[in-house]
Amino acid sequence: MVKILKDPLVHFLLIGVALFAISAWRGEAIRAGRERIVITAEQVAQLRDSAALLQGRPPDDTQVAELIEPTIRDEVLYREALALGLDANDDEVRRRLIEKMNYLTQDLADPQPSSESELRKFYDDSPARFEIPELVTFDQTFFSPSERGDAVRADAEAGVVQLRAGRAPAEVGDRTPLRETYDNAPREQVAVLFGDALAEALFTQPPGDWTGPFRSDFGLHVVRLRSRSERRLPPFDEIRDQVAAEFAADRRRARNEAEYRRMRARYDIVIEQPPVADASAEAPGSAPPPGPAGDARDSAGAAPSPAGATAPGAAR
Repeated sequence: MVKILKDPLVHFLLIGVALFAISAWRGEAIRAGRERIVITAEQVAQLRDSAALLQGRPPDDTQVAELIEPTIRDEVLYREALALGLDANDDEVRRRLIEKMNYLTQDLADPQPSSESELRKFYDDSPARFEIPELVTFDQTFFSPSERGDAVRADAEAGVVQLRAGRAPAEVGDRTPLRETYDNAPREQVAVLFGDALAEALFTQPPGDWTGPFRSDFGLHVVRLRSRSERRLPPFDEIRDQVAAEFAADRRRARNEAEYRRMRARYDIVIEQPPVADASAEAPGSAPPPGPAGDARDSAGAAPSPAGATAPGAAR
């Protein structure tokens, strides 16, 4: 028995068993033997058919093997990366997995057909979702400060007179990436493109002749309001399909949220709070109160940092 225990082979086996047990206890994956990578007949057929389509004849066995090798290579590298734990603590991998899980848990189908009464109630209960906002249709002519300099306002005011006299906007104004005519534009769009002053004018003044100029971030604009429609709620029968689509979308969102809550309930959520800064600690950068012998200074002549003070921007 003593002789067996002294055998180096026995020592080697015992060390191996110990390492195996430690790895199992730590939860590490233990790879035993050769893993299988299977390239299905369907994959081979797809590769062969694609090659035949590209080169006009079926590939031979050597060519098929060359076509398969990139797939094998990718699978080998993928498995080796997983074995090394390269997927852990990787923000890109985490983001992709979250995206896939979001996709898998989305209920893309309407849970059940909606009745006419349900749709009408949904329409009556949420009219703001279906209202058509106040809209304007107008023309605009642009005057560029970069091209006209200090004369831009005088040129724009003169342009109003010329446009009212019948001259074409292209002969009066300057080139701009903005459109010359906007049809059925809501107030928000006009305000973003041209500024609040021009939006207020278009949505309060009656349609008529050219007016302005109005300043935007681009320059000066002369505008002609063609028409303005009031805010209105279309009748249910006119937008029934839109109401049905919104109703189905609401039910899908509710079902998706319920599914997320079901998954969330399987976890104990622990939210650790950062330590609260001592109220007596001074704010960073403030001078410490003078002591009996004046300000406390270290050997270098600098004021010591107050204990417990948090760094600027630190969570509280």
